[in-house]
Amino acid sequence: MSPTSLRLIALLVTAACLGFGQQPKSQSKATVSGVFVGRSGKPMAKTRLIVAEVAGDADIVYAKVKLPETLPTVITDDKGQFQFPGVPPGMYAVLYQPPTSTSKVLPAEISIRPLAAVAKSPFPLLHNTQIGDSGVPNPERLWGKTFTLLKGHTFYAEGESMKIWNATARWGPQGPQMEIRKGVIVREQFNDKGQLKLVAWSY
Repeated sequence: MSPTSLRLIALLVTAACLGFGQQPKSQSKATVSGVFVGRSGKPMAKTRLIVAEVAGDADIVYAKVKLPETLPTVITDDKGQFQFPGVPPGMYAVLYQPPTSTSKVLPAEISIRPLAAVAKSPFPLLHNTQIGDSGVPNPERLWGKTFTLLKGHTFYAEGESMKIWNATARWGPQGPQMEIRKGVIVREQFNDKGQLKLVAWSY
């Protein structure tokens, strides 16, 4: 056998060991259904839902929300029900736009670092206390340069400062809205045939 033939056989064996020429395994996809309601229990009908990835620190709001075009958007029905087809299993944030929003343009990513900022507390003697969940709800409030906290949000008092605790935060004048609970952006586990219940704090 010639040296050329031996080299060819060696290359073929190496390629076979490395899986050369094999078709890549297809990534599994999840179909997730559920219902989207306001905290009052009212269905969030005809609302555009957007699956987004949280990149960076997933446990606090110092991350970025990425809205890749490969992830689906859906519209809820009259009962607030929805179904996301073909989503790779994993943890995602679900952003949304109410039917009153006329803007359909979505940014590629949103920095949510401003949501981790603190403000001066009107109750400097309070520590480890939620502010705004009883009595008259907090009115809509600008937060930084890019976000608005919608009506009913709450803060967490830490002496002279306070941070966002529970809120619906809107990005821009008509941009997507996202949910925050206990200072953390809400993420959901997507599993095949999984069921989700999404709740909008300010509705």
